[in-house]
Amino acid sequence: MFDATDLFKERLQEHIKLLNRYLRYIFNGHFMIALLFIIITISIYYQQWLEQLSPNFPAALVLALFFGFVVSYNPIQSFLKEPDKVFLIVKEAEMQKYFKWSLVYNYVFQLYIVFIVSAALAPMFMQVYPHKTTKDYLLIVFIALLLKGWNLTTNWQMFKIEHTTIRLFDKIIRTLVSMAIFYTLLLETKFVIVVIIFYFALAINNYFLIKRQSGLAWEILIENDLNRLASFYRFVSMFADVPHLSNRLKKRPLLSKFVNFRVPFQHRATFPYLYRLSFIRSSDYLSMYLRLTVLGGIVIYFVPNDWLKLAFLVLFLYMTSFQMISLFHHYRTNIWIDLYPIHQVERSKAFLTFISRITLAQTILFALVFIALTQYIFFLYALILGLVFTYLFIQLYVRRKVEL
Repeated sequence: MFDATDLFKERLQEHIKLLNRYLRYIFNGHFMIALLFIIITISIYYQQWLEQLSPNFPAALVLALFFGFVVSYNPIQSFLKEPDKVFLIVKEAEMQKYFKWSLVYNYVFQLYIVFIVSAALAPMFMQVYPHKTTKDYLLIVFIALLLKGWNLTTNWQMFKIEHTTIRLFDKIIRTLVSMAIFYTLLLETKFVIVVIIFYFALAINNYFLIKRQSGLAWEILIENDLNRLASFYRFVSMFADVPHLSNRLKKRPLLSKFVNFRVPFQHRATFPYLYRLSFIRSSDYLSMYLRLTVLGGIVIYFVPNDWLKLAFLVLFLYMTSFQMISLFHHYRTNIWIDLYPIHQVERSKAFLTFISRITLAQTILFALVFIALTQYIFFLYALILGLVFTYLFIQLYVRRKVEL
């Protein structure tokens, strides 16, 4: 006999096993040490920044933006699989218990985001509103928890609508209205009543819109779950080999032509060509490289201490090059690579050369930030430090990881 509750428990146990299997690679890795260093440093400068906060700073707007985004960001994970659209769609009425438990799980699991943001914004609230008490802030947090649950339920109900544009428009409107609620609450204006009335009007409109739908859009639900799982695998692949990961290819013809212009028809050019092409087109190597480069440049620009800027430069170079090691194993499951009449030593050399070049390119980009700050002596320091780090890290660490 089919039991939706037992099915949810079974899927949840599988999900927990999956998390336990891969998250230990992340929390035991060097990457978490680097993130911990970043968090501690940001916390110190955040406290110093609050002490010098201008009275004209739009704190209410900033708090409203953060809280509004947090209560509106409600990704749904229902643990559905591809075969379910054939075998479970006929049990949609009995699956209501399953989906209710799924909503409870998603709400409880996502509470950590609310608590982290609330803890981070509490010092700003107390600094800007010294006349208010802790109870006032806890009331805002409580309202955030209520709105979080409401938005999560609405987001789930909107999966009955197949039109992506309608779902996106609804999510944008709910996000803006949530921000408006917190903004009017912080300013203690009477407009908060108007905003709340508008919010309920939106909820009633969604109710009648959803009521006209015949059932759940199973294709969208399953695609949503598969995309979230793929994103998790891509994130874990930065720290460990993930056999479940299916590589996504993006053509990017302009970039591909640029990096592969006039490739010599020689054995020694085979693996350099493959690594360049994989970096541009496969998975998220290029996007990860660009994200860390942009984030590192922003941190280096805004950190006030010059020597700490250099420390962050090394830190972001380390995080980028460390995660790029997975590129070496990109073709691990491709048997055709083993048929190439090329010695495996050439493969290691090609990868070491490639990762050295992209690390040096990132060093130059970080060093240019010092030019923008007119700190020319630290521009030289940045180049020298980046060159030293690249040589030592590649030769002493990466070489041992890729030698065959």
